[in-house]
Amino acid sequence: MALDGDVVVAAGAIWLSRVHEDRFWLEVVVDPARRRSGIGTALVGHLSTLRSRDLPFMARGYVDDEAMRFADALGARTIQIVPPARAALDLRRELRPHADVQPLAGVDRSHVETAFAAMYRWTHENWSPVRDGFEHALVEGLWDDLDADASAVAVDDSGGILALALTFVDTDPALIVAETTTRDQPGGEHLVEGCIRRAMAILAHRGLTLVDFDGHVSDPHFLPALSRLAPTGRWFRLVEIPAP
Repeated sequence: MALDGDVVVAAGAIWLSRVHEDRFWLEVVVDPARRRSGIGTALVGHLSTLRSRDLPFMARGYVDDEAMRFADALGARTIQIVPPARAALDLRRELRPHADVQPLAGVDRSHVETAFAAMYRWTHENWSPVRDGFEHALVEGLWDDLDADASAVAVDDSGGILALALTFVDTDPALIVAETTTRDQPGGEHLVEGCIRRAMAILAHRGLTLVDFDGHVSDPHFLPALSRLAPTGRWFRLVEIPAP
């Protein structure tokens, strides 16, 4: 914390993710009336001395957030973009159905967890690689927030999972995460479309009208599917900040 007498004028924290270990997350909050006076920068400098390893910082926020302007002033470089991702459920018919898509409910949980970890690993490997043994942290609490009935998988002839659309209901509206389980999956774009379409259909059947998505502009099968849904919202950045 930064104090002016007995008054807290800024606070900050750094931490390492249990899933990734390539950067320290950084969060700094400064009293709006005291911004642009060097307090935040000084706090970042102090936090840098508390790092247990010589790693850069990482921050995230919507492109027009004040926090991102502060990050830019610290020398941030963008490492990932999350596109606008709210869509109307009645646009699901813009996506192609796929005969290999089935409900996730009833699929062995361990198979779903393994597939989710595989999807997560490759979609992050080029910009924020996972740490060894990340799987446990990734799936911890998964089944508390996942709506299995409104989630979908695409499977091969032996039942192996090729793609997923996982629907999380701990937010309003619900949130869908979708991709293939391998980067070079043949027909991956169509498989992902089919999974998303089925998940959206279940939500629409419940009388809901909107859904959010979580993905990246670098996700090669998800992004084309999302583009068909004419999403609205704000662009979101993930940035790396050099430690001073």
